[in-house]
Amino acid sequence: MARLSELPRRDRERSSRVNDVWRPLGLHHELRLVFRVDGVCWGAAGMVRTADFTDREVEFLTAVAPALACATRVAARAGGGPERPAIVVVTADGEVRAATAAAREWRDELDDIAPGRFTVMVRAVVSGARAAPSGTFGARVRGSRGGWILLRAARLVSDDDETAVTLERASGDALVDLLFAAYGLTPREREICREVLTGASTVDTAEALGISAHTVQDHLKVVFAKAGVRIRGESAARLRG
Repeated sequence: MARLSELPRRDRERSSRVNDVWRPLGLHHELRLVFRVDGVCWGAAGMVRTADFTDREVEFLTAVAPALACATRVAARAGGGPERPAIVVVTADGEVRAATAAAREWRDELDDIAPGRFTVMVRAVVSGARAAPSGTFGARVRGSRGGWILLRAARLVSDDDETAVTLERASGDALVDLLFAAYGLTPREREICREVLTGASTVDTAEALGISAHTVQDHLKVVFAKAGVRIRGESAARLRG
């Protein structure tokens, strides 16, 4: 956890997030915290306002952060949200110049949690893309329906210095590693699950990993218990998000 005011003045003045996202909204102070469980980051929060955050507020957030991290880890198992991806084109000054029709659905999904969240998140990933040497930036955020939303920004090759932002529901391969961690699978259990997700049989999995078929079955039983399923097909569906 850290307050913006704790950073060197030069870093504060050069921050594209502060200059492009918060200051245009009249906000000058920020507090950011990361939610971690067992060394894995499950989320992050940024709080902004006109006045700086007090030491007492920092102490309180430090105390509740572990509980929020555990809750976020459990929430990672849920899915849902709009199906159609959307594209938004943002100008150099941060304004939306054009968008596909599906962008309205994603705006409603993000703004349902907090009014204006769609605009803030789009500006945030655009700021990241403009600051990155690759010209690209991505973020994964929660939606109001329990799903995960992927935002990807990429600077366009044009004289207008515009940036394209895509929004889509995260599923399948994009969530596999996240879900493995959310269910607390061990490295060996993850290896076996990756084989299962490819459609490999127990015998094929055993041969690929150099273990016995009985060992594979034992690991799968543990995976079934952690994922709350009873058969292989259910576990594959659950771990695909």
